[in-house]
Amino acid sequence: MEKQSKSHITSWTRGKCIGKGSFGNVSLAINETNGAVFAVKSVDFKTSLPNQLESLENEIRVLRSLSSPYVVEYLGDDVTPGDSYRNLHLEYCPGGTVSDVANVKRRLADVDEKMLRWHTRCLVSALQYVYDQGIVHCDVKGRNVLVGMDSTSVKLADFGSAIEIKKKSEEDISRNLIMPRGSPLWMAPEVVRGEYQGPESDVWSLGCTVIEMITGRPAWEDHDLDSLSRIANSEELPQLPTQLSKLGKDFVDKCLRRDPNQRWSCDQLLQHPFVASASPPKMRSETSPRCVLDFASSDFNEKTENFESSARERIGKLAAEGGGVNWESEGWATVRSYAIEPCVKCEEGTSREYPELMTTRLEISNCFDSSSN
Repeated sequence: MEKQSKSHITSWTRGKCIGKGSFGNVSLAINETNGAVFAVKSVDFKTSLPNQLESLENEIRVLRSLSSPYVVEYLGDDVTPGDSYRNLHLEYCPGGTVSDVANVKRRLADVDEKMLRWHTRCLVSALQYVYDQGIVHCDVKGRNVLVGMDSTSVKLADFGSAIEIKKKSEEDISRNLIMPRGSPLWMAPEVVRGEYQGPESDVWSLGCTVIEMITGRPAWEDHDLDSLSRIANSEELPQLPTQLSKLGKDFVDKCLRRDPNQRWSCDQLLQHPFVASASPPKMRSETSPRCVLDFASSDFNEKTENFESSARERIGKLAAEGGGVNWESEGWATVRSYAIEPCVKCEEGTSREYPELMTTRLEISNCFDSSSN
């Protein structure tokens, strides 16, 4: 992996925490140089376990080498001056995750297959790109697929578990068991058995994620070790949603082959009619502000270098010619509206994962609470 040349963010302010996971916390942040909003994933040197810092460093190393419209953008990394935080700066995707979207759709009994096909195409394109760079993601699932502002931009995120592609052989599989990476209910059978983890394994996880994007739940019910045994050793396959079209079911079937050699590659999947002709759905134009709301009600609690004015004052200056800013809720769009009603079910399948396998999950419920950090 070659390191990309990036212009790092040198002066920034941390905002509200929007996510907590086993491998760090994610907060909103503002670039003091240009006012741009971004996300920062941080691990505390003093309190973190070694594997937490290793995961963040791995993600930094991987994302430095990637540049794709289908992968969350790396904006830089640093260590907080005078503090103990290791930080990864990331593109901020205000639409939540495809898991959040699925939960809202499920509650409304609304499955938008055109949107599903487009999101799936974006995800396959992301996987194809990272494989071309010699990387296996190892934790493909709905909560690691972020949605942009208008729901047409979908990006693969959370590369803390990613590994470099290694060629497999029957001798290697029989002699050397691997340490599985990722979230168990999305793992391929060969991964649960500790045999091998490669691009084919991510394709299985992709199939599980397509099901999740329809149902809002993991493809497998969570019954602890019984579920893992079924995934690893039975001939069972996840149940396909009845509301999925015939083409969609055929696409998922190509992903969920128990023999990894029988699964379709990403190149093949991009030619499948379920996604080959997919295009971004037309969205209603938005006239109300979307990103500055995050900072209108946030208490920034960390300074890096010069911090001369609050975010509210900066926005006020920008809006001075237009008569000032109305800080009341009316007229402002709700950012990440998919997280308004937390759904317990969406956490099934991850709540009892192996501690050493858990990866950062963005818990975005109540992320815009006006209370202080």
